Amino acid sequence: MKKQTTELGKIITEAREKKGISQRELSRQANMDCAEVSRIEAGKRLKPNVLYLKGIAEALDLSMVDLMKLAGYNDLDINWGKDLSSKRSTADYQKQIQSYEKFYFDVLEDIEERRKVDFAVKGCIADLIDKLELASIEKKEISNDEILERLKEIIPMIRPNLEKFDKSKYPSFDSALFPKRK
Repeated sequence: MKKQTTELGKIITEAREKKGISQRELSRQANMDCAEVSRIEAGKRLKPNVLYLKGIAEALDLSMVDLMKLAGYNDLDINWGKDLSSKRSTADYQKQIQSYEKFYFDVLEDIEERRKVDFAVKGCIADLIDKLELASIEKKEISNDEILERLKEIIPMIRPNLEKFDKSKYPSFDSALFPKRK
């Protein structure tokens, strides 16, 4: 437990200093006592009050969930109850939005790559059709081996488009950020 609160204190101190604010200013923004901020940063407060952590998270643009984990709260403490929005900070919402944004752009990129492959395959098939039509007009024979070779070139091109989208690219989902629809 001591390691977690020390890590918690370190993260809060670094974030506060990065923002260029004092402990007094942080305590004012988080609506808490300055001495409590000092105790949390020094690792002397074993498990800070959730409301204090929420105030700190909002003031420093940190994840409330991450702060709670570092403070030693378990998953039940973090996710118990119907209204979890009080246990999420703006940073948690931003993290979720960034996750969806990245997923959206990954999907768009995947679609564009598949589209390029589709055009390449279409070109190969059109070339094969042209070759067959020309042979028919010129009354020439095209061997089955020649047609087979062209088709064998096309199959590997199609294969990536038949694969499912990589599930590891799916966005993370924090059910507490989005209320259930009735």
